[in-house]
Amino acid sequence: MSGGAPDATGVDGLLDRLEGLVGRLADPAAPLERLVVDFEEARRLVTEARAAIGAAERSLALATRPDPPVAAGDPE
Repeated sequence: MSGGAPDATGVDGLLDRLEGLVGRLADPAAPLERLVVDFEEARRLVTEARAAIGAAERSLALATRPDPPVAAGDPE
């Protein structure tokens, strides 16, 4: 992902990939090597998802922050 907040498709894509990995991790017949690779990928995706959610929260906080009051006589 590039810098800044990802679009909804990016976050949705992360969640879809995580869901697929969780399904594979739950397979009791999966080889250990595959499980280790999938687990590492899932951890990376969780980190990305947390960063994306944090960026979205910061962006939302900035967008909804009220403007400071303007003192009388101050130019706008």
